[in-house]
Amino acid sequence: MAWWVVAGHISLSFGWHIPIIDRNTLAVDVFIILSGFVIARLIDRKAEPLGIYIVRRGFRLFPLYLVVLAVSTLLLGVQVAAWQDIPFDTPANANRLYLAQQGLGSLGQQLLVHVPLLQGVIPGQVLDSAPYTIVGQAWSISMEWQFYLLAPFFLWCLAKRQRWLIGIATFLALILMTDLLPGGFIGYKIARFGVGICSYLAFDRRHEWRGWAAAALGFAAIGIAREGITQLLPLSLWAMVLMSAAAPAHSVMHLPARLLGKRLPAHLGEISYSIYLVHMIPLYVSIMVLTRLGVSSTVLQIAVPIVTVVASYGLARLTYRLIEKPGIQLGARLTAAPVFGTRREA
Repeated sequence: MAWWVVAGHISLSFGWHIPIIDRNTLAVDVFIILSGFVIARLIDRKAEPLGIYIVRRGFRLFPLYLVVLAVSTLLLGVQVAAWQDIPFDTPANANRLYLAQQGLGSLGQQLLVHVPLLQGVIPGQVLDSAPYTIVGQAWSISMEWQFYLLAPFFLWCLAKRQRWLIGIATFLALILMTDLLPGGFIGYKIARFGVGICSYLAFDRRHEWRGWAAAALGFAAIGIAREGITQLLPLSLWAMVLMSAAAPAHSVMHLPARLLGKRLPAHLGEISYSIYLVHMIPLYVSIMVLTRLGVSSTVLQIAVPIVTVVASYGLARLTYRLIEKPGIQLGARLTAAPVFGTRREA
């Protein structure tokens, strides 16, 4: 999914119009469903105190994000130059130029909301295009942080039928708030998070699986109704992988899950957050450098994808090892300190 996002951003830069690949937000939808599943599992099985949960989730997202934010802020001028100079007049490039200029023009305000990952809840009337400036793809990281903060409440609501009405009211309120808030707000994708949460409950509570599977299908139907039939793709991908994981270990149905557990897919999954966050940096830096060198448009279309893919992978390995993983470990160590209570497994 992370590489789908990379491929989509490359394709949109050159106006290649590759079906499905250009719709790389569909890959983000898969991320969101997966996040709903994983976070529901974590909250349910670890049963951590809220403070420990929030600290650990914060150290999962913020260390790498803040480094990428700092580097991207320093390179805002490079972003402007890249999208001004690129010899491909596409809507995506025009929008990227606008966003980079917005970032430069209101940098102090932008950083004020970007540092705490709150850009996804700032109305456009307050700060134009806040979710997408500086680090464009971080709109979904802001949304992820919103979900982390709300997920314990949703699991609390689902734990007892008497609380379901509270959860439903909150769900509807978040959807209604999308009329006031930008695309990085959780309300736009709350149904996808719901698919992930209910998928976990169906997967884990086998004696109640029919009810939770029906709830997951209900959330899926809401997602399709709100965003169109293309939502069938991420939903189908998710369903196939989940059914494969649930199938008997030696059955043919289990083969996709077994393949995804192999060393290379597992490695790419491990560094996927880093890939997702860093890949735009080599993309626009290589465009700026090569256009300034005066290469032809053909050379640009060959060289930029190669540089972007190779550099993104190399940077992702490096940032995972030096920033992302140490950040996760630091969060585990801090929450094991006496101030947080008893020591818990990392």
